[in-house]
Amino acid sequence: MIRGTWSLNEPLVPANISAIMVRMGQEKGISQDALLENTQIDPAAFSDPKARLTYQQVIILTNNMLKLYDAPTLGLELGNAININQFGMLGYAILSCANLRQALNLGLKYHVLIDPAFNFEVSEQEDITSVRLTSHIPIESIYNLLSDVFLTNFISLGQFLTGLDLMPKAININRSKPDYFEVYQEYFPNCPIHWDQPRTEILIDSSLLDTPTTLADEATAKMAESQCADILSRMGPREGIVVKVRRILLSNPGHFPPIETVASHLATSTRTLSRSLQEVSTSYQKILDEVRKEMAIEYLKTSNLPIEEIAALIGYNDPSNFRKAFKRWTGQPPSYYRASK
Repeated sequence: MIRGTWSLNEPLVPANISAIMVRMGQEKGISQDALLENTQIDPAAFSDPKARLTYQQVIILTNNMLKLYDAPTLGLELGNAININQFGMLGYAILSCANLRQALNLGLKYHVLIDPAFNFEVSEQEDITSVRLTSHIPIESIYNLLSDVFLTNFISLGQFLTGLDLMPKAININRSKPDYFEVYQEYFPNCPIHWDQPRTEILIDSSLLDTPTTLADEATAKMAESQCADILSRMGPREGIVVKVRRILLSNPGHFPPIETVASHLATSTRTLSRSLQEVSTSYQKILDEVRKEMAIEYLKTSNLPIEEIAALIGYNDPSNFRKAFKRWTGQPPSYYRASK
């Protein structure tokens, strides 16, 4: 294993979160046996607060759920159903924070305790703060579900922590508008939702971060955070290999190194890196394409740069090759995103 990363076969994901998915399925009339098929999950784990599943088990369970649940809004429903209690000691720490800013920063610091594949970042400007999903899961159906979970869970947790009916200024989603897009408006009333964006993010008034929480307790917050830090130190550094590769690619935008250079940065061999990426159903080329796609959409939507310059900025000397690649990545020509500015 590459140093500092986690593998699909390590028990790192709290079982109680997957238990919510199983319960939702059973409420729809799906048997537990059908949901757990090929997962090798012992149902007793769902009642054990210390039990953890491997990410491989979670992926199989999620795929089973997606096949059997027969509702495209599964992610939205799941995000709404997950509450602070499912986060264990981290949830206890967040619950005791003084305000939303402190809670958000704590989640940012210790989210790996809940899901090693889930990553987000916070960009706080003077008036608007963006909470961005930065995970890259190469399985489209699971990534889309995670995006929906991210949207509803962040907002529902903010409302629970403050007791207020908080709503974002806007939501950006980095995929095409689905046939059931109206459902999103039901979950986020009076909130503009923008599709085909470079990233999935929640935009909120920065002033909302100072909103006090209803159960703030400084002593409890310090104690709980100390426990989180202790758990994290025992686990050791845990970060997904995809996140590490993306970080290297984004460290010098437009000048993307070959896989050999990335492997060298990670103190491993090209062969080991390729194998590690294959284990999580992706490759260096797929990650590079995803980074280029995000950058290209960002340039198309936020600048008036000509296509030739955008192509060069993401590493294409020939604009026609860029156009072909972009159509392959998104199913649309670059002009589609420019027209939707």
